[in-house]
Amino acid sequence: MAATLVLVRVDDRLIHGQVTVAWGAWLEPDRIVLVNDEVAGTPWRRDLYAGSDTLGAAVSVVGVDEFCAAARDDWWDGERIVVVVESPADLLRLVECGLAVPSANVGGMHFSPGKRELVPYVFVNDRDVADLRAVVRHGVRLEAQDVPQSVPVDLAPLLERA
Repeated sequence: MAATLVLVRVDDRLIHGQVTVAWGAWLEPDRIVLVNDEVAGTPWRRDLYAGSDTLGAAVSVVGVDEFCAAARDDWWDGERIVVVVESPADLLRLVECGLAVPSANVGGMHFSPGKRELVPYVFVNDRDVADLRAVVRHGVRLEAQDVPQSVPVDLAPLLERA
């Protein structure tokens, strides 16, 4: 029995209150997997996130290639997992490695110079738009939704105008 992806989320803050308290309480995952090469490759950052208080969910911090291998080898067999990536580029890499992602949550991509607003909590640059469009072409439904109580917004039409 393979792991069940209960949420795949793009969030540039990675593991924080919205992920652990809002989504964690709502979905009750067994594990939160932070997938990011930079964090996984930096011991102090990896340890900081791995020690996060996640209301009882285990935390794993892995790079993108390691996650793809783990998914193929059923590392988290039988667990309900939340996957958090920092960027659309990381999400695209997961989809391209063959991870079956029917839908992904874009929950927090904050303003920085050169980014424009799609919805009040999702700001994108040209690279983000290109990566998100590529994810959609792979058949993934993208929904902007910061917390479970918010109404999800289909990002595909917004990306076409971005």
